[in-house]
Amino acid sequence: MKQNMVFKLVLILALMTSSVMPFSGYIVFFILFSFLLFRGGLNKLFYLLKEDKFILFFLIYILFLLIKSNYKIDSLIGSMVVYISIFIYFSIRKYVNSINDTIDIFKYFVISNIIISIYGIIQFYFISDAYFASSWVDSNIYSINMRAYSSLINPNVLGGYLVFCICLQLKSLENIRSRKVNIISLILSSLCLILTYSRGAWITLLVVVFLMYFHRKRIVYIFYSLVFFVAITIINGSSGLERISLNNALNDHSFHYRIDIYKSVLEIIRQNFLFGTGLNTMKHYISNYSQVIEAPVDHAHNIILNIIGETGFVGLVFFSIFFISLIKDIFLMYKFQDEIYQDISISSFLAFFSIIIHGMVDAPIVAPQFLFFVIIIYSFVKNIKYYDILK
Repeated sequence: MKQNMVFKLVLILALMTSSVMPFSGYIVFFILFSFLLFRGGLNKLFYLLKEDKFILFFLIYILFLLIKSNYKIDSLIGSMVVYISIFIYFSIRKYVNSINDTIDIFKYFVISNIIISIYGIIQFYFISDAYFASSWVDSNIYSINMRAYSSLINPNVLGGYLVFCICLQLKSLENIRSRKVNIISLILSSLCLILTYSRGAWITLLVVVFLMYFHRKRIVYIFYSLVFFVAITIINGSSGLERISLNNALNDHSFHYRIDIYKSVLEIIRQNFLFGTGLNTMKHYISNYSQVIEAPVDHAHNIILNIIGETGFVGLVFFSIFFISLIKDIFLMYKFQDEIYQDISISSFLAFFSIIIHGMVDAPIVAPQFLFFVIIIYSFVKNIKYYDILK
């Protein structure tokens, strides 16, 4: 019981620090891993790993990719993120033992979301010397001189994170009085999302909200989507209209830039189809395979192309099994006749589905600062069947 409480405090600390300092959550868990290793407290986690042969083979494959990579340092960083993520997954499975524990910790996830949203809003309006990369906007078409990025470093990554969090809390619109904190988080996330100017995130949110409407048949979801897109024009003014213009989208630099990236990545995949180039190595390859792109590009701007490009077809099979297993557990929860489980299943399905939708035009999930939060929710969802549903 004491160990469970200590782990919950560590998890809360990791959530809170990650709200203001990118990557700090990984550092917190790396320190925890080192402490447990020194104290001989990893035996039970290793037992869980040995029992889960699929994840064990996945970790072996990640090690193989590291050995094979031509850029060992970058691949080592990517591999460390994966290994710490798996450690988080098994730690949650070991120390979070009830639905009440999950709900209690999720409250801090929501608080973390509120902090990140407020930070992004303050950054946009009040930090005059905030960093702004010229590559974030085509200045020949748009009059935008700032995009919120908060502690997630990049506005498109922040956009993906905010949509993910909105999905997790969207059903709160049906119970406004009893979920006031979630509604506050939803409002702040929506406002901050508007300030990211991330069209991919905006479109993803629209798709998700309409899916929710068709499933629940509640007019509140149509109302929310209308308010959101009206707010884009009210808050952002003419620059908001510029950003949602289809004509501008087809003619700005980012559209043609992505096409060139996709051409390069397809050629990279053709030459490295089975095993890819190694984790976290796209930035070394994309510009080399293009006659147009000169600066390094961190990822393929498409989640499927990025997975195949870095981990090969074998990696795509692994990640597909992870996703299919997740969806299977979500539907298992949904069939469980309990309102709490059905709420979790609907919200988590929308959240992970939003990653796939957004991933068709971008790949914010490959950013470790976003992945950290996703891994925690993934672990919670996968863990539920072990302590309640299957008992």
